[in-house]
Amino acid sequence: MERRQPVLIECLSYRSGHHSTSDDSSKYRASDEISSWKARDPVARFQSWMAHQGWWDEESEQQLRLAARREVLAALDAAESVPKPPLTEMFTDVYDSMPWNLCEQQEEVLEYVRQHPEELPAGMPFPDAAKC
Repeated sequence: MERRQPVLIECLSYRSGHHSTSDDSSKYRASDEISSWKARDPVARFQSWMAHQGWWDEESEQQLRLAARREVLAALDAAESVPKPPLTEMFTDVYDSMPWNLCEQQEEVLEYVRQHPEELPAGMPFPDAAKC
């Protein structure tokens, strides 16, 4: 930093929570391991340091969380207002020429939707014919 040059920072992080709501990480991680990593959590440590400096308090925390929540909900509303793409988009948006296995999967999905149109998510246009 003294020379005002770019630096490389190696940062290791640890997922202290579960992978998903159906995961129970206590089944495969010792509580000592989780406690050890939580004590080194860089966000919590920085928050504690800022509070010790008098730059952060519970009111600041609540204001930040409320502002972040509002921002996320506004972004969610905006995203939900965008028209849904056709179901086949998940097959056609990656490859210039679709591989055979994706063609087969797409055809299976299209056949299923033809037989069960009620399963198509609300607002999603009915898929076009396969483009393989």
